[in-house]
Amino acid sequence: MASTSQIVDALLARLRAGVPQLTVEYFAGAEDDYPLTHPQGAALLCLRGSQFGPLRDGYGQLRTLQLTITVLLGQSRAGEADGDVLDAIRRSCLGFAPPDCQPAWLLSETFLGYRDGVARYAIALATDTLQVTDAAPDALPVITAVSLEEQP
Repeated sequence: MASTSQIVDALLARLRAGVPQLTVEYFAGAEDDYPLTHPQGAALLCLRGSQFGPLRDGYGQLRTLQLTITVLLGQSRAGEADGDVLDAIRRSCLGFAPPDCQPAWLLSETFLGYRDGVARYAIALATDTLQVTDAAPDALPVITAVSLEEQP
């Protein structure tokens, strides 16, 4: 199974390809704490947590990863291209399946406000994967005989 960092790295690569005009990176802090240096803006990916389904067969459970992309857009053109950038980010994420995950879906999009010459948005998304236990080899059942006869 893919690790959380592999899943996040795949999403970062997908975003970098989809919005090459922005800085794209992992950032878990508040958007006001991000040192925005790129004149056009940044897309900041953050893992917000997971929800888990019931344990199945004692070995694994469904894990729904919840992520947020905070988008910071410099307003040198008075925001005329905000919609295009947000469209590109949504297109990059919707349906993209990170390693060992189901295709991602969008949860919400929120305008966070305009401060210090920067428009701020948050796009929330999720994807499902499996969380699997670490099972010792001796804990697994061993096949000792195979029969081609039907069993009643």
